[in-house]
Amino acid sequence: MSWLEIAGFLALGFVAGGYGTLVGIGGGLLVVPVLIFAHYPARIAAGTSTFVVLGTALSGSVAYLRQGRIHLRAALVFALASLPGALLGALADQHVPQRLFSALFALLLAIAAVRAAIGAPQKESHAKASAAGIQAKFPVAGAIAVGFFAGFIASVLGVGGGLVFVPTMVYLFGFAAHVATATSASIIALTAVAGTASHAYYHDIRWGPAIAIACGAIAGAQVGASIAPRMRSPQLLRLFSIGLFAAALWLAYRSLYPAGLLT
Repeated sequence: MSWLEIAGFLALGFVAGGYGTLVGIGGGLLVVPVLIFAHYPARIAAGTSTFVVLGTALSGSVAYLRQGRIHLRAALVFALASLPGALLGALADQHVPQRLFSALFALLLAIAAVRAAIGAPQKESHAKASAAGIQAKFPVAGAIAVGFFAGFIASVLGVGGGLVFVPTMVYLFGFAAHVATATSASIIALTAVAGTASHAYYHDIRWGPAIAIACGAIAGAQVGASIAPRMRSPQLLRLFSIGLFAAALWLAYRSLYPAGLLT
């Protein structure tokens, strides 16, 4: 890689890590499309992104742990359920055509984006902004099902399970937005370990770009985590909705042009 490419990868990682940590989606949403448009094969883009997501989520989780915003019990249940889904997703990525799957999931994300943009809670007490303040019931069986699905999505698409985790925690389980995004970051960190290992086994990771992007993402994640406590819940969810809309558009593009417009 040239120095210019390295600088570009570092900048990409910083932006992806900052936004991904702020809204709890890991950052792969930005990394995968950029790599695809740079003529990386889809599997390599997803595998490389998964490694970047691992670095982003680990960095963000450390910062959120210090802030006391991670619901540890929820994170553990979601993460354990995500591991088999991530392994299955890496295997499916080798064999399953993604056009119909991408189109259906794009529709689901578009609906979730509208919900997040217009249905954000208007008030949030200080107590609910910390993990200790959450009193909502936490259905373990439902969390296991959601975790498995999110792990599969994260591994197949390389965009991070936070696209599933955050709206599930906020709208189904009653979590405060700040706790949902922070907990999502910790879940993604655990899930990405299995996803990265699986993609490495299948030789889907381009290590030079992966390390360069991850270095930028680790720094960006610290910035994103420091900004999050200063934002109100509606603002945070609206920022999250932007990510959902972008993901929906990206998956719609993949369903229409699976090989890319330029190939």
